[in-house]
Amino acid sequence: MRTDKSYIEDLMYGRRKSLFIGSFLRILSVLYGLAIRLRRTSYRHAFFKQKKLPQRVISVGNITLGGTGKTPTVMQIAGVLCRSGKHPVVISRGYGRLDESTLVLVSDGKRVLADAKTGGDEPVLIGTKLVDVPVIADSNRFRAAQFALQKFGNDTVILDDGFQQLQVQRDLDIVLLDAVDPFGSGKLFPAGILREPLSALHRAHAVLITGTERVEDLRPLKSVIRQNTQARIFTSCQVPVDLVDVMTGEAKPLSALRGTAVLAFSGIARPASFVSLLQSLGAEVKAEFSYPDHYAYKSSDLTAIVQRATDERLSMTITTEKDAVRLKNLIPDGIVALRIEPKVVENEEWEAVLLGKI
Repeated sequence: MRTDKSYIEDLMYGRRKSLFIGSFLRILSVLYGLAIRLRRTSYRHAFFKQKKLPQRVISVGNITLGGTGKTPTVMQIAGVLCRSGKHPVVISRGYGRLDESTLVLVSDGKRVLADAKTGGDEPVLIGTKLVDVPVIADSNRFRAAQFALQKFGNDTVILDDGFQQLQVQRDLDIVLLDAVDPFGSGKLFPAGILREPLSALHRAHAVLITGTERVEDLRPLKSVIRQNTQARIFTSCQVPVDLVDVMTGEAKPLSALRGTAVLAFSGIARPASFVSLLQSLGAEVKAEFSYPDHYAYKSSDLTAIVQRATDERLSMTITTEKDAVRLKNLIPDGIVALRIEPKVVENEEWEAVLLGKI
């Protein structure tokens, strides 16, 4: 019987089925649901007190496990704030790093000071791409925000993956939902991918539906959202920008994918969406490697990937930007990453909400 991490993830995402393990996971999900309700009740009745920060706090999160585009959305929000004269700091738990309980200054806004192992792949990616925006990794968001205020004097805190972090009061709670698979099977973790029941959406001030380019009709999803919250609903799509050599940083146009036989690999929550995006850009995906989300690549993995591409005489080996961060120390020569940016359809209203104007 298989019980490795990738197999369990397949069960949770509905990619596989198992009567015995599935039943066990459902029992655990009931216990998990009870724990969630107890925690929420404790905050609601002030057994646990939320802490107020002097900075404005924007939380970007979701109610499912991964795969909703939080990282590019965080970077987009930071860009909007900076262009409006604000001074934000990004605070992330840094999931998958060596010690998530420690505070690590990933970027001081000028240069990246940590690698993926110590700072986490997503914080390092954010720090690499954002200029003049400090990035801190710490599971204690309140402590990190106090550190940021003292060191940088920032006026806004962006909490990456902060929806479940009830410790800190927030001024704007944004929840992201994937347009194709917003709720999975509808079951709570670990039987499904829901971190909270749909009713938790009532805490949100705004809901952003991501990946809308893959869905023709959003009305059914919007109806479900509206049944659970009065939050403003926004929509966004992924816009591919270019291809970037992981080692050299050299950019190539997207046209390089058209008619090209490629090997695609990724360690993200929804690898199928990455492959689908490549195919929509004209790539011929001849081979694919999928790893668990936040996977820590080893030299043997890279060797197997390169060997497969060589054996099948494939013209390009491509991955995601988030995976590229975790590959840097392995010297991934000849591998390119697809760079994408989110585009919010209702951009004027979206920016007004981010800036607290409405």
